[in-house]
Amino acid sequence: MTAKRMDSAAVFTLRIRIALGGVCIFLASLFIAGALTIPFLFESPSILYKFGIEKTFLRSGKVLGVTAAALVCFQVLLVSRLKFLDRIFSLNRIVTFHRMNGIAIAFLALVHPILIIAADNFTIFPFEKRYWPEFLGLGVLIFSLVITATANWRLMFNFAYDKWLRFHRLGTLVAIALMIIHILFVSETFKSDHPRTLVFVSAGIILMLISRLWYRRFFPGKRRFVVSNVKPAGKDAYSVDVRPHGGQILDHIPGQFAFITPVSANVPKEEHPFTISSTPSRPDALQFVIRSLGDWTSKINRLKTGETMFIDGPYGLFSHMVSSENEPIIMIAGGIGITPMLSMLRYMADVDDPRRILLIWSNKTKEHIVFPEEFRNLKHRLQNFHIIHVITRASGDENEIGRLDQTRLETLLKGWRRKSNVFICCPFEMMKEMTRAVKKIGFSSARVYKEEFKL
Repeated sequence: MTAKRMDSAAVFTLRIRIALGGVCIFLASLFIAGALTIPFLFESPSILYKFGIEKTFLRSGKVLGVTAAALVCFQVLLVSRLKFLDRIFSLNRIVTFHRMNGIAIAFLALVHPILIIAADNFTIFPFEKRYWPEFLGLGVLIFSLVITATANWRLMFNFAYDKWLRFHRLGTLVAIALMIIHILFVSETFKSDHPRTLVFVSAGIILMLISRLWYRRFFPGKRRFVVSNVKPAGKDAYSVDVRPHGGQILDHIPGQFAFITPVSANVPKEEHPFTISSTPSRPDALQFVIRSLGDWTSKINRLKTGETMFIDGPYGLFSHMVSSENEPIIMIAGGIGITPMLSMLRYMADVDDPRRILLIWSNKTKEHIVFPEEFRNLKHRLQNFHIIHVITRASGDENEIGRLDQTRLETLLKGWRRKSNVFICCPFEMMKEMTRAVKKIGFSSARVYKEEFKL
């Protein structure tokens, strides 16, 4: 089959991403700034009877409440998986900001009522029917704190991923609904035309984004694929090949990932992100290489040929196609973190990429190396490709140098240009160490690309 070469226009250049990112940040800032003017331009009667520090407390509390509500709008936008935003920021970074934004919302939601009651000398509202909007706000606060705590410390609470995800989605929907009602009825401010209109418009946008997510979940349409092969790829690792149902291919660039949802009698119907390890130069099928590391992945080998798999993607910017086309490439992989590099190498071999490429690949044992024969063939297909295996639980071979640290990495990278593009994909602790090491060795931070799945 003739290899299909990807068009470089498939990805935004760095300059375009910076420009579009700046526009997005400006528009977001404009929205928040506009929301912050509401407590000043549309004062509620209660603030007219406050003076000095009490007035400052009350107004500050209202400002923090409005800010938290504005950030909630972005919180929904950030998890909507809009391809346009992914091409600018990368979904990995967006999800990281989603977590940070969630913590900020919880903090603002906590301080908001403290400042409000501080304006009344910390007098607690009596438990009366007329104060139901205030108590509804207390419910929103509790939901926000619980959602944030379980999202950031799920393992500490021993919360299984699938159960946590259902709770997170349902809890967020309830919290948003309660928040909107609280805003509309807690203050005279939002009985004014413009603030009330802003709330309804924002609520409409949130509803539209949530509806889009649920529609894509229950009506996947063209994202239907069929499992064509499942076979061992290495120790505790399996390759899953899928073909499009009805001939609808999935265009992607090397190194991107997708969310897969199997429909199988033997594997739970859960959505998980995995790298597309196949090359886009051979678009007739997709391949995912998955290692058994948890309850769900330990069942992946039970998939059967002919079963359905829904795929949402592609996402991500971890690809040699977003980097300089003229500089050498250094890849540092840990275990199954090789999968995006495998996609890139397969593509570069198909299109006869002449660049110097060095792969430093750390595995526990030789048996953990996936597709060892294919990597040997890649050394012949790519004339300037070199691979160094790091086996951490064995010794005796010249390539088996034990644990990879800064000193050994500096030795291995001797003679490589410091302007080389460096790609790192490995477990979190190793990634922190390798990122710090390559920067200390002298490689440009702007040319260091990292990939981690914390979605």
